[in-house]
Amino acid sequence: MLKTVKNTAKSGGVFPFAVFLGAFLLFQIQPLIGKYFMPWFGGSPGVWMTCLMFFQVLLLGGYAYAHLLQRLTLRHQVLVHISLLALTVLAGVVLYFVWGSPILPSIHWRPEHTGHPGWNVFRLLLISIGAAYFLLSASSSLLQAWVHRAKPSSSPYVLYIVSNVAALLALLSYPVLIEPLFTLKTQALLWSGGFSIYLILCLLSARQVWPILTVEKEGAATDTAGRPGWKSYLHWITLAACGVLALMAVSNQMTQNIPPVPFLLILPLVLFLLTYIIGFTDRLCGVQRYYIWLIPLACVTAWHLIFKDQDLAIGRQIAGYGFILFSICLFCHNALYQRKPPSRYLTSFYLSISLGGAVGGVFVAVIAPQIFRLYWEYQLCLILAAILAVISIYCDRRNPLYLIRHGLWLAVVVLAFFVSKKLVKENEAAVYMGRNFFGGLVVDQTTVSRPIRGKGEERFPFFTMYHGRISHGIQVDHPEFRDKPPAYFSEHSGVGRALLNHPKRISGKPMRVGVLGLGVGTLAAYGRPGDLYRFYEINPNVIQLAQHSPWFSYLGNSRADIQIVEGDGRISLEDELKIGSVGYDVLILDAFSGDQPPVHLLTKEAFDIYLRHLADGGVIAINICNRYLDLLPVLIQVGNHFNLHLAYIADRPPESPIIYSSDWVLLSRDGGFMAQPAIARADALGRRSIPTIRLWTDDYASLLGLIRP
Repeated sequence: MLKTVKNTAKSGGVFPFAVFLGAFLLFQIQPLIGKYFMPWFGGSPGVWMTCLMFFQVLLLGGYAYAHLLQRLTLRHQVLVHISLLALTVLAGVVLYFVWGSPILPSIHWRPEHTGHPGWNVFRLLLISIGAAYFLLSASSSLLQAWVHRAKPSSSPYVLYIVSNVAALLALLSYPVLIEPLFTLKTQALLWSGGFSIYLILCLLSARQVWPILTVEKEGAATDTAGRPGWKSYLHWITLAACGVLALMAVSNQMTQNIPPVPFLLILPLVLFLLTYIIGFTDRLCGVQRYYIWLIPLACVTAWHLIFKDQDLAIGRQIAGYGFILFSICLFCHNALYQRKPPSRYLTSFYLSISLGGAVGGVFVAVIAPQIFRLYWEYQLCLILAAILAVISIYCDRRNPLYLIRHGLWLAVVVLAFFVSKKLVKENEAAVYMGRNFFGGLVVDQTTVSRPIRGKGEERFPFFTMYHGRISHGIQVDHPEFRDKPPAYFSEHSGVGRALLNHPKRISGKPMRVGVLGLGVGTLAAYGRPGDLYRFYEINPNVIQLAQHSPWFSYLGNSRADIQIVEGDGRISLEDELKIGSVGYDVLILDAFSGDQPPVHLLTKEAFDIYLRHLADGGVIAINICNRYLDLLPVLIQVGNHFNLHLAYIADRPPESPIIYSSDWVLLSRDGGFMAQPAIARADALGRRSIPTIRLWTDDYASLLGLIRP
């Protein structure tokens, strides 16, 4: 019988195919499901961080399941696993008739409120793909364990490389092939078909191990040679946690400083998987002892980025952050491989890795926002990587640095000082720092001065709200300026011209104004008695600061009726259509000045909602101020599609700490509005060269052609 099993294992090449397809599906679903749910929560990067945490937690569950199955006979393992796979396929068929898709919930599952968004994202992920992802997570370690039982003389760790290669191809193929060619629903159907094929491959794999009896070789069950101790488990968990911490922290850091260009969210995952492939490759054993030197190089690169990031081109920033992530993860993952146990303990090894990954994921997505007022995870992962590098030197007497190992702790302290110094210095002027699911907010107090004839200078404070590095509103603490709209919203800006030159404003009639994006409430300064200004804001911290803080008073001082709707602007407007729109005279979109523009607010479907909310003669004003992205071509396509009149207002005032340069686009069905001298003379559209792009829809949007040179 044993001879038959060995021959079967040698001839059967189905194991690598099953492992490959399982890993491919595991990572193909990540960008697909993240893209589907992100618009439901305002396009916040917190959605992706929660998705990454979910993937790590379910991976832990899958590895724990594979590890616990080893207590059963192989035949029972096969019966349990194949039965669960079959039930999942059957559930997908049922959900197709309920949702119209086997894995994508219908729009009725979208949360009606924005409270506890992290939990809502996690819950939706669990309902939609939880069972399938859980079973796919067990694929690699479970099938490797089956291979080891069928052929004990061979190392199953090569299948771990196969798994990571498949995951890498899945991530790379999604933005290049899958996303441009197929709608989300078609992608979901193709993925579900692939899962059914995976079930068949698992059945074929099961045939190879089915003949194995429950009785192992004598003494095998009690052989404890090479059994790892608690120190090994702790080391594995810590190394894996550091790798995932680096993945999520660097991803967060990149999206704080760099616009979400294509591949930006996928690139860190690609590098993460690539380091697993390289780190677990035996043929590179000759150079593996040099991986530790990548850690000081990564720290030097981090120091350079921290002090020079805003002066560096996008490509250099991406390369720098990519190198840091690659260096930390390659060191951690190769250290894992160097300390791997004998093959019979592989499921406990993978379980430890997944536990470390889950610890890192939960820390970044859940714990860090509660204990850190700013994004400190990036600095923390650099320091942790340096500590692990020093510990590895203590364990390797052959390392040239072993003789000065005690002095290396000083280098760690110096590193911690320098990577933290800039962040602390940048926030010395902060009067408020806060953080939640939607990001970190800082309110800075600075001083502005103006000359007074015969009296020198007059100095007075002003306050700025920052989200990341982007200003989301200022207010000058001086009676002359306190209620005048500054920054991007001055009277000569596009939005100022739209509000002041609207026919109702000119005739003295009350206006209805809707604003997507509250900021500090600056636009409320334009309000008159009888006007209605309704602000839509997804971040409760922003609402709290604009309404109740001592630094911003636009909402409290406004003469208009002020209303605030908490939630994503597009979703709130869509819900309001069910009960009837108030008919906005001006609808303002002020959500794109940051480097992470919510793309779902600029699609054809979104503008269909906006236009249904406009009163006769209504105007849509869009703030497209952005350091890195030129959104004008997107709005040109929107205007062409809906046959709208368009004006591009580029205001370039004299240099001032209070009034900023601004770029606004005005859209209206009323050509007479655009023909007004105040609008027509300021329209700079004829002086711009506009590239032609494809109309954005909920199924298609690409930022690649919009990056500023």
